[in-house]
Amino acid sequence: MKTQRRFAFLLIFLLAAALPSFSEKVATLPAPTGYIDDYAGVLSASVISDMEATARELHDKTRAQVFLVTVNTLEDEPVETFANDLFAKWKIGEKKTDRGILMLFAIKDHKRWIEVGYGFEGILNDAKVGDIGREMVPGLRAQNYDDATQLGFNAICNIIAADSNITLSSLADSPQTAAEPPPTDTAAPESTSHFSLWSLVFPLFWFAFVFILIIRVIWRGRRGIASGGYIGGSTWSDDRSSFSSSDSSSSSSDSGFSGGDGGSSGGGGAGGDW
Repeated sequence: MKTQRRFAFLLIFLLAAALPSFSEKVATLPAPTGYIDDYAGVLSASVISDMEATARELHDKTRAQVFLVTVNTLEDEPVETFANDLFAKWKIGEKKTDRGILMLFAIKDHKRWIEVGYGFEGILNDAKVGDIGREMVPGLRAQNYDDATQLGFNAICNIIAADSNITLSSLADSPQTAAEPPPTDTAAPESTSHFSLWSLVFPLFWFAFVFILIIRVIWRGRRGIASGGYIGGSTWSDDRSSFSSSDSSSSSSDSGFSGGDGGSSGGGGAGGDW
């Protein structure tokens, strides 16, 4: 019984340690589930769907890959370092051509970066992506993340499409850059009132998971004592194999997204604050 109690206390400790942290680290970020990965939870489902469709069409027609990622905070890590490391981890673009782009937004830090693969440094040099980044700043300052990110994303995809002499049907009615947002105060807001839905939902799921696990461990411990035995044996093994099977099934039923194709970044890009 002492073993079960110690295990329960350990789970509670891990829960308490995990809750305050909502920052992301490149080493702990999972594999991408699509071209648009909104870890900060600031984009609407419709905009994510639209940009995802454009990114997939662009890849199908040109073999280029444009990823867009939002995170909560970088915890003082330079945004260009984070972007470069994430680009390398996900291997954005194809190995032979290195035609990949990563757009990164750290919401609570008010930092942005566009990382460019080797194959795009001719048409998307530092000056060009710097201009695109600055066009997004008014919308980012106004916390209009949907329009701001889609503005830069569409501009990049249109440039790649034009260079490849193809038309993106998903952007057929969209200009290369959207109209300028209404003038806003150039001073950065003193504080950010935005609170992401994910930041609220994640701890609730985590609490529920740990609570159920603790109850299950205690219940098994009591049942084991009542039957004169201990937890373990075939029952625990069966549960683990069942979980693994379910997890594998879930993974295999993904939408077919394969992630990066082995590309690398030349370290080029541009970014800044908003």
